[in-house]
Amino acid sequence: MKRTTALLTVTTLLLAACKPTPTPTNPAQTEPAAPVVGQSLDVQDVMGTAQSAAKQLVAMTDPNSPNMDADLKPLLGLLGMGSAPVRPNSLDLSGAASFGKTFVQGLGGHGRVTTQAMAAVQEALATGTHTYTRNGGYQYSELPRDGYVQIDEQSGVRIETSWKVGGAPTVWVNNGYTYDSNTGQVLPLQQEVPTNATGSVTVSGKTVAGLKFSMTPGDCLNTAGPTALTLSGWAGRETNAPAKLDLTYAWTEKDVLLSGSALYATTREKVAASMKLNVTGTTSDRCGNAFTFTPTRADLTGMLDIPSHKTELNVYLRDLSNLEFSEKAMSAPNALDKIGGTVNAALTFNGKAVVTAFGPLADGKDMDLQPGDQVKFRYVKSGKLIETDFRTAEKDMQELANPRR
Repeated sequence: MKRTTALLTVTTLLLAACKPTPTPTNPAQTEPAAPVVGQSLDVQDVMGTAQSAAKQLVAMTDPNSPNMDADLKPLLGLLGMGSAPVRPNSLDLSGAASFGKTFVQGLGGHGRVTTQAMAAVQEALATGTHTYTRNGGYQYSELPRDGYVQIDEQSGVRIETSWKVGGAPTVWVNNGYTYDSNTGQVLPLQQEVPTNATGSVTVSGKTVAGLKFSMTPGDCLNTAGPTALTLSGWAGRETNAPAKLDLTYAWTEKDVLLSGSALYATTREKVAASMKLNVTGTTSDRCGNAFTFTPTRADLTGMLDIPSHKTELNVYLRDLSNLEFSEKAMSAPNALDKIGGTVNAALTFNGKAVVTAFGPLADGKDMDLQPGDQVKFRYVKSGKLIETDFRTAEKDMQELANPRR
């Protein structure tokens, strides 16, 4: 019996080893399933469904809701949405009332403004400690010189940022133009930006929000943007946060990558969103006047999950050709007319297809000389399955977005 058992075991293992390994399915090569009448969301109902989802989201973020996370309520009070006793003007940074806006506008609020020899106006990061006292007074300290602190003693709110974490340097970013009333000139404006920064909001000694930011400026920050950056934030509490946000961006030699995610949760429900974009191509002269980016493929996936309203988007572009992003190419007439490649895309709602697109991007055999007429669009409209080209689909979607009165 032992020999028989051993023989069967060996035979089973040998047979398993001989079975071919299944090839992973490439989603870009598989035509998405068509919408089904009676099961898929009719495009005529898209606007109403979107309004329903928005209404549910508003209800979930109502500060008076019994399902509101208790750790978020102090922060909502700071934003003016709750009942926390925060003085209306005590936490203002150039008009900002929220922490995220405070962090962003703190890049210039209360900062030093200087005019450089080359006639560029520079706005430095806000620094120092600004205290609003219990008796309504105001105090200022120059410290910290590498961060910004704002305190409201009456409400117990403290907003703090550190612009140079670990001694990281700051950089100057072109930020448009400004008018110099003294000279009557319009001058270039530059904003000081951190490369490694943190921020926090504390209410009555408890930290209710945090933010981290890091950036690799690269050699051409002011022309083609940073080489990489990350941003992460949370609200309520850091562990198992009821609200959080993450963002990542990078431009490598062969790829442009952008991804982000967000979460908001009550005691009973949650909303989640995510997005990921990956564009593969060739970059040349990224920091120069002859900047050119030639993509060969792109993947875009996105998801928004509101209870009972889950929407997903998947777009795959492959074998792209005759597509170039450069000043010369984009300024040419009909710049996209000769584009080649394929598209595979699907928008789904609660797991059912709403709109799908599949086919070659190049111009077909008709006489309009416009690309995209070979792409097959499918969707349900007025209870019927529609299968058409890009022009008709575009017209239908525009009519739905802007109905005639």
